[in-house]
Amino acid sequence: MEIIRRKITKLYNWKYFPFVILTLGLIPIHLALTLGTGDDPTYVNILSSPNLLEYFIMRYNTWSARLIIEFLMISIVNHQTIWIICDIAIMVLIAVMISKLFVKTDIRKTNWFITAMMFIYPFIHMSTAGWMATTLSYCWILAIGLFAMMPIKKMLYDEKIKWYEYIFYVLALIFATNHEQMCLILLAVYLVFAIYLFIKDKSQKFLILPIVICLGSLVFILTCPGTVARKIQEVERWFPEFNNMHFFRKIELGFSSTIFEFVMKPNMVFTIFCGMLFICIVIKRKQTCIRAIAAVPFISSLIFGSFSATTGVIFPGILKIINSMTKIGTDIKFYYIKTWVPDIILGVICISIIISLYLLFDDKKHSLLMIFIILLGFGSRMIMGFSPTIWASNARTFIFMYFSLITCSIIFCNIILESKNIRYIRISNISITIIAIISLITTVMEVT
Repeated sequence: MEIIRRKITKLYNWKYFPFVILTLGLIPIHLALTLGTGDDPTYVNILSSPNLLEYFIMRYNTWSARLIIEFLMISIVNHQTIWIICDIAIMVLIAVMISKLFVKTDIRKTNWFITAMMFIYPFIHMSTAGWMATTLSYCWILAIGLFAMMPIKKMLYDEKIKWYEYIFYVLALIFATNHEQMCLILLAVYLVFAIYLFIKDKSQKFLILPIVICLGSLVFILTCPGTVARKIQEVERWFPEFNNMHFFRKIELGFSSTIFEFVMKPNMVFTIFCGMLFICIVIKRKQTCIRAIAAVPFISSLIFGSFSATTGVIFPGILKIINSMTKIGTDIKFYYIKTWVPDIILGVICISIIISLYLLFDDKKHSLLMIFIILLGFGSRMIMGFSPTIWASNARTFIFMYFSLITCSIIFCNIILESKNIRYIRISNISITIIAIISLITTVMEVT
């Protein structure tokens, strides 16, 4: 009994024990899922087809460049139990990768926060095109994409990379860059850090290969005839007005539709991000003006999001702003100043976040890193303004933006823990724990 007790104690004290709880929490969610919906049934009998090569040639010419993703999809769609096990493992892998990439101190405590944020992420978004098809195209891509970033972290901290690890990193890059959004994210990450390591005289020849893979995948995606053919079909089916929109209208559509998801709707991930940013500024900066700037996003997330049902009754103009999103954006018109209001509000919130992040750290490379993370997530969704499926794709395309906010929130968690400020630690812990438990329960109910 003593041996068992010691093993249980050792497991409980393990820095990655919070992810054991994450795994246990993901099991009821996945067991409650209704599989075989959306696009999933279209892949069921393809693997048994004698003309498998012809199928991929047809898909390449008429629909998509995501051939690697589709091959994995048709391989696993008939094995729902295997997919459930793999998808749980993938969600845990996302948490592990975020921890390994961004957490250096108070690892076990911060991993509890990561676990909570994984439960708070609106997993229901992964149902929009069928659970299996959507998770594989987004959650799995996110997890493998984060894994593909590990060499950069190891190079930054002069950690040894074993020869066989390079093989896994290259395979991860090839798979992750088969997705358009992740391809651009990884290209940006590797280019920026290759330049940074070169400036710091830490550059390594290996960095050339990931950049080549990213560029090659991007060229493959852009030159795929199916990409053009699909766009024509999607415009006709989902967005006939798309071809008549000029460049700046598409920019505005991408910008406003992205920020609306987080500001103009109740969005717990964004509210937590803004609340923790404000707490960190209060901890580290005494100037009233800086605290006021950091308060803008947090207060906005409450006025336009969480408490909009109440604030909209008191101030009817708030409801007009919340409902200003149209199919082509906020429909801003140069000669009508009133139409500028939603974009001005969104712009002020974005600028406030950027300024707050920049002023948060004395060492500006940390500030620039967090701004870079936010811009990666934001840019990955903003480019959807150039796609006719921006609305048809629903909320699944926001996943990279969500996890950029979650990643920054985890860094905020580290700052709060390092401050040793008991009051703010308790406020954060209690609030996040309650929200995570409620989110877990509601997610199980939503997916049933």
